Amino acid sequence: MSMFKLSKDDKAKILAGNVKHTARTTRDIPIVFLSFDEPNADANWKTLQLTTPHQEVQRVHGVKGFDACHKAAAQVFPNAGYVITVDADSIVDPAFFELRLPKGIGFMSYTWGGRQFTNGLMYGNGGLKLWNTEHLMSMKSHEASNTERDEVDFCWDESQYKELPGCYSTVYTNASPYQAFRVGFREGVKLSTEAGKVINKDNIKEIMHAANYQRLLTWLTVGADVKNGIWSIIGARTAIRQLYFNNFDYTLIRDYEWFNEYFKSFETITERGMKELQDAVNEVYGFNLPILDESASLLFKQLQLHPEKPLTYDDVHWRTNLKLFGWWQ
Repeated sequence: MSMFKLSKDDKAKILAGNVKHTARTTRDIPIVFLSFDEPNADANWKTLQLTTPHQEVQRVHGVKGFDACHKAAAQVFPNAGYVITVDADSIVDPAFFELRLPKGIGFMSYTWGGRQFTNGLMYGNGGLKLWNTEHLMSMKSHEASNTERDEVDFCWDESQYKELPGCYSTVYTNASPYQAFRVGFREGVKLSTEAGKVINKDNIKEIMHAANYQRLLTWLTVGADVKNGIWSIIGARTAIRQLYFNNFDYTLIRDYEWFNEYFKSFETITERGMKELQDAVNEVYGFNLPILDESASLLFKQLQLHPEKPLTYDDVHWRTNLKLFGWWQ
């Protein structure tokens, strides 16, 4: 048990809005569960309430816009200096609540990696995030962004965001074909950009972070061993085709109403459609990129070994085999 656990009186004052948080461990931070339309949100919300070792846990549901819903999270606990957000498709490891916080966390926001159930990846997508509430209320991202860099993601300002080691959530984005397609499509887009600009396919090896390249290849190939996993692969492949061959407005990935309409055209997938996606990714990456079958996907996930975070550019030179494939020449 943490020696810095808040007393019942202190918790009551915080819930009443009378004091600011003085936090020493993750156990001392209010939790906000962010949900929109995820099929597994209600079940995961119940699990979170059972897992959280205090009563400062609230749900923000149905707020349209990524920037808006995160500001709503800050407003739930207006006198707390920090909040931790949990995405609705995630389940938190109870060990998370025993972590000590970095000293002097200040205005920074932090993220711990989330493990993708569909393909085994572990990185910021779906990870738990510790936010300075002043930062949340002042930031302008996604639909509120005034710069191209921040139109579809939070993470590009390294002075405001920092990765911390460890993985304390499992991300289940496969509860429906649509949910699986949407996350694959969104990650296909985000991993194909650098600071808000789509990376030219001829410059991938020069510009894309090697870790993002490996993550992208994983979204494009792995997941056939889980329910609806193939839809994440189709979503990622469709994103690549749209980005590189159809002049796609990638900012649409923050608009879930657009996604709902767009997915209606994918109710049936034909052999011809799958071949078109295959041809597109093969052309972009310059080699045949197969969809791993159930057995191969299962094996791949058991072979994955995730490097320590944060991962630097120098790290990937020796932690990957990409130099054998034309990188860093």
